[in-house]
Amino acid sequence: MMRTVDRSMDLTASIRHEDGMYWAEVTELPGCFASGDTVTELIEALEEAVSLYLTDSGEGPVATTISTVGLHADRAPQQAA
Repeated sequence: MMRTVDRSMDLTASIRHEDGMYWAEVTELPGCFASGDTVTELIEALEEAVSLYLTDSGEGPVATTISTVGLHADRAPQQAA
C-alpha cells in the first residue's frame, strides 16, 4: 500500500497573465508549470503539477494544497480600454 507524504513546503510560483490566460512556473522545481483560463483554474492545475512533479521525483504520492497566493497590484493584468 502506498502512503501519501504529508509535509509542508514553501514554494514560489511566478504567475503571468498573457493572451487572456494565466500561467505559472515554480521556481524551486525546474520544468514545473501550469496554466488556466482563470486564477482558480491555474491554482488547481498548479497543485496537480507540483504533486506530479514531486511524485515523479521519487517522493511518493504527495498531497498538495496551495495555501497562499499573492498577486501584486503592479503586476495585475491591464484592462482593455
